[in-house]
Amino acid sequence: MSRSTFLQTEPAGKAVLAQILCEQMGERETQIIQDELTAAAEPAGWRLAIDLSKVTFLPSAGLGMLVAIHNNAKSSKGKVAVFGVADDLMAMLKVTHLDKLFAIKPTREAAIKAVS
Repeated sequence: MSRSTFLQTEPAGKAVLAQILCEQMGERETQIIQDELTAAAEPAGWRLAIDLSKVTFLPSAGLGMLVAIHNNAKSSKGKVAVFGVADDLMAMLKVTHLDKLFAIKPTREAAIKAVS
């Protein structure tokens, strides 16, 4: 298990489970989180389940970071799933049509299964 100010990661079978710990992700936080997610996901073949349950606000920088993580995983033949998405965040993902890009799962177990 690894923990920083913004992200906690742990192995979950063949995948990595990552929980974003900050409620709001600004420019500074998103770059740090993206770097930490990349460092955790690469050794696991980009099989990554991301817990967004603590995130209450996701500005464009945060959305861009998630898209970049998704694109990195796709280009490496990996998978990314997100879970713990609050209703407000889900509404934002739907408005931006990013709900079609991400595998959004209802539970931790479903997200891990989706990427394993």
